[in-house]
Order: sequence, then structure tokens, then C-alpha cells
Amino acid sequence: AAGARFMSSTTPASVAVRRLRSPVTWLSAGATLGGLYGLYEYQKWRQMTKQRQTGRPDLGGDFILEDCDGKPVTNQDLMGKWTLLYYGFTKCPDICPDEMAKVTTVLHKLEAKGVAVQPVFITIDPDRDTKERLVHYFKENLFHAKFLPLTGSHPQVKKACRAYRVYYSRPTDAEVKAGDYLLDHSIISYLLDPEGEFVDYFGKSLKVDEMEERMHQQITDWERERWWEENAPSFLQGPAGPPRIRKCTPPSAAA
Repeated sequence: AAGARFMSSTTPASVAVRRLRSPVTWLSAGATLGGLYGLYEYQKWRQMTKQRQTGRPDLGGDFILEDCDGKPVTNQDLMGKWTLLYYGFTKCPDICPDEMAKVTTVLHKLEAKGVAVQPVFITIDPDRDTKERLVHYFKENLFHAKFLPLTGSHPQVKKACRAYRVYYSRPTDAEVKAGDYLLDHSIISYLLDPEGEFVDYFGKSLKVDEMEERMHQQITDWERERWWEENAPSFLQGPAGPPRIRKCTPPSAAA
């Protein structure tokens, strides 16, 4: 009888109950549930990011210009850091200075969050925007100290503009000779990732806080994707991997 009682206390059912009550078992279950929830949240974020990236314009390309010291600067030189391109001209009476002032404020806000972006100004008016003129212009205005002004020959500027579908008007020979003219052009800033790829663009109507928020989100998403590619387990790198950008070509704007 005693033996029977001893055997009944160690039945498979009682052993299973003890195992379920084990702290290690509950800890393992909690870790599993936590991992599944994390994967669910990542998949939800991935889908949202994919929706934002679908239809992104296919912009970018090779170009070569010169900085204010006469040093050649190519699109390859902008790689390795976040870059914000703006096309304009120094004789612009209001729009260009307003936009660069906005960019300056946005970049300072991002820097306060530990995010650094290289601002680049590409002139569309190489006849008047000489290296000396660019140096003077950026010294007399309180734009971001890291602004990199670039100029070049007409063919070089045209190629740099076409790479990002930038529209700009050209002055007549008489206007160039007189030196007094205004130019129409696209009023857009272009965000490039550290691999030199176009990420997003920002128009004149966008307010400072809106532009800063979008840039910060794009940068955060990009860095999260790269972290996933470098650190996620291989069995999750398939369907659960980071979204790939599907690009489309926008209507061209003749320069």
C-alpha cells in the first residue's frame, strides 16, 4: 500500500504540473512570447515603411563640380554621410535665402538629437556665382556653417541638375552681358543616404517642424534597416528582412 501511495505521487500528470510551475519554464515562455511580439512589431513597422517607399522617384547620378577652393567634388565625395542638396542662385532675392534659412534651422534641430546632415548648395547660375561670390555670399548670411557651395561650367551644372530632375531657366546672352536677371527653378531639397541614394525630397510649402520630423524618420528607418541586415539571424533575413525600395521614374524636367 505504501508503495502504491509512493508511485501515485510521481505520476506523469503530477510531474507535468511541477514542470509548468517551474520558474525556468515560465521564463522561457515569456521570452518566446516577447520575441514573437517583437517580430510582430517589426513586421508592422516594415509594412508601414514599405508603403512610404513605394513609388519613390528614381533620382540621382554622377556629376562633378567645384568647391570654393577650386577642388573637384563629385557625387561619390558625398557618400559616407547624410546629405541635403539644394539648388539655387545667390542673386535670388527671397526664396533661396528663405529656404536655406529653413534648412539651417532644421539641421540645428536634428543636431540637437545627435543627427548630422551635410548641407550642399549647387548653383544654377555659374555665370555670376563664381567661387569668390559664393565665399562672400555664405560669409555675409547666417546659414549653416557646414554648407558646401558648389559651382562649375554650364555643362557640369546642367548634368548635376538633370540627375535630380531640377528645372531651371537660362538667361539670354543679352541678360548675361547686362548681369541683371532672375531665374526660375525648382524649389526642392533632396535627402541622400550615406550610400549616395536618394531618400526623400522637401518642397517650399513644408514647415520647419514637418521637414525635421520627416528627415528624422527617414534617417531612423534607414539605420534600423541596416542594423537588421547586419545583426538579424539568418533565418529571419528572408520574408521578415527589411523592405527594399521600389523606384519609379518621374516625368523629366528639361534643364
